[in-house]
This record gives sequence, C-alpha cells and structure tokens, in this order.
Amino acid sequence: MALFFQQVVNGLSSGAVYTLFALGFTLVFGVLDLLNLAHGANYMWGAFVGWVLVSRAHLPIGVALPLAMLAGGCVAVLLDRLAFKPLRSLSPGSGVLWLGFLLLLLTLVIHWPAAVRLGLAVPAVLLMAVGIGLDERGIGSVLDRDVPHLAPIISSIGASIVLVSIAEGIFGTQQSRFPPNAFPLLRFQLGGGISVSLLQVTILACAIVLMLVLRRLIGRTRMGRAIRSIAWNARTARLLGVDVDRVIAQTFFLSGALAGAAGVLFGLLFASVRPDMGARIEIVGLTVIIFGGMGSVEGAIVGGFLIGLIETFSVAVVASSFRDAIVFFLLMVVLLIRPSGLFGRSAATRA
Repeated sequence: MALFFQQVVNGLSSGAVYTLFALGFTLVFGVLDLLNLAHGANYMWGAFVGWVLVSRAHLPIGVALPLAMLAGGCVAVLLDRLAFKPLRSLSPGSGVLWLGFLLLLLTLVIHWPAAVRLGLAVPAVLLMAVGIGLDERGIGSVLDRDVPHLAPIISSIGASIVLVSIAEGIFGTQQSRFPPNAFPLLRFQLGGGISVSLLQVTILACAIVLMLVLRRLIGRTRMGRAIRSIAWNARTARLLGVDVDRVIAQTFFLSGALAGAAGVLFGLLFASVRPDMGARIEIVGLTVIIFGGMGSVEGAIVGGFLIGLIETFSVAVVASSFRDAIVFFLLMVVLLIRPSGLFGRSAATRA
C-alpha cells in the first residue's frame, strides 16, 4: 500500500503538468476547431524563459514563474498573428508584421557583428509592433479567406520548427537544468514510507489554482462569454459585435500562459530543459484531450491526471519502455467505447 500511495503522489505531480499543457491545447481547439501543433514550442519557450530568469537573472522562482507565463502568452499571440490569422484574413497589418519578423529572423540566423544585429533588431521589433497595432485598430482592408482545413495544422508545424530552431541557435541543443537552489529541497514523511516533496505539493497547488482561475475566466467573465460565443459560432458572434480576432488573441494568450507554466514546472520536477522537450508532451497532450474529449475543459483536467497516474503505475509495475504503449492502448479502448472521449460533446454543443 505504501508503494501504491507513493506512485499516486508521483502520478498526480506529472499529471498536473500534463493537465496545464492540455488545457491550453483544448482552449485553442474549442475556439478555432484546430490543433495547434506549435503548442509544444510555447511550452519549451516558457521553460527556457523561466530557466534564464532563475539561473542568469537570479530571480526567485515565485517571480520567474509568472514572468514565464507572460512570455509564453506573448509567444502564443505572436504565433497566432504570424501563422493563423493570415490564413483567416489578410490585412496590411499582417504584411507589416511578417516583414518585421523576417527581418528579425535575419538578425538571429546570420552571424552579423553585434552592432549590425542591434541595428536590424530594433527596426524589426518596431515593425512587428506597428503590424500588431494596425491589426488591433482594424486599419486597412481585410480579405477573408477560405483555406483548406489542413492548412492551419501545417502552418503550426512550420511555426513549431522555426521556434525550436531559434531556441537551438540561442541556447544550444544540450540539456539545461535549473540551479539546485532554485527550489527548496524539502521532503515530508507522511508515514508508511510515503514521501512527498515540497516541489510536488507546490506543482499540484499551482495547477489547481490555475485551473480554478481559468474556469472562472471562462464561466464568469465577459471575455469568457466572448470565447464561448466564438466556440459556438464565430460568424454569429461577429454579427453580434464580438471582436473575433481580439478574442482569439486573448485565447492564445491564455493557452500560451498555461503552456509556459507547465514548461517551468516540468523543468523543476524533472531537472531538464531542452529545445526538443515539447515533442513528447505534445503527443501526451493530444492523448489527454482525445481521452477526455476534444474541446472539453473538464475532460482535459480529468484526462491529464489520469494519464499521469497511468504512466506512473505502468513504469512502477511493468517497465518504463512500455509506458507510452500502455497509455495509447487504453486510449484506443476509450475511443472504441466512446469515440468522443470521456467528456466529449458534439461540435454543435461544444463551448
């Protein structure tokens, strides 16, 4: 029994990270009906921002975590404006934003002298800010577009590759670790050989708080009502006066902030931050939202914790090499019994 409860504690810790990641996944799917396959890159960038703030800026983790969430949200909004919004509609703001982004890429990929890089980076950032400002004010003509359903998914894959490549160029491909003193190494003995670390308790508490805040935002605020109206029918919401593009940007910000939090917590829990860290959790996140039900916030929460527990027990009872196989086997069983997932609803009622 001691081993059982110890694995429950370990499973809840990893499940909390999976849940935060999957919530961001399911938010974007619920609003835009698309899979943002660059969500793992957001998660990775959030982890690296937290790592830089703690290891190089020497900020406490309590300050670094919300700043990493802010950075993850900003990266997600930029991702929407670059990779998804031009597929929905074309505007002068999108063109100016892309011009600034390409100029910024040149400063990152070409080994210019430092003065040249700075001279190019400043106007690039200003151009990007102007482009976003033009879009926010709705200046210029907008051409609505009807693109193939797979186009946004392919665009997100390309964006993910770019974001990972930039991270590799800046941080290298080697694994980075948070400093040993980044978080107190305290453990509590609960009796019967069960041990819980302060980090595990903190991760679970952070996840629960963020879930409750998200639930209140979606269910009780004006922004949440706008998000749910777009999830129901974007065209009707636009006719009723909802600024669809702005609400989509807010949704991406929430999604990226949750991914950033998950990245920092994962980096602390497993002492690993690297540019390719988003690849596996992206697959896990897909499994979670399919398991719980596409577009369901409750399903993402339940599915995240269940997948964390299943993975932990499969490692303890069987072997680590069968961890993913067991999870996907159970996923197939759920899909055979209930194809929409545990909490899945039809597209007409999803919100």
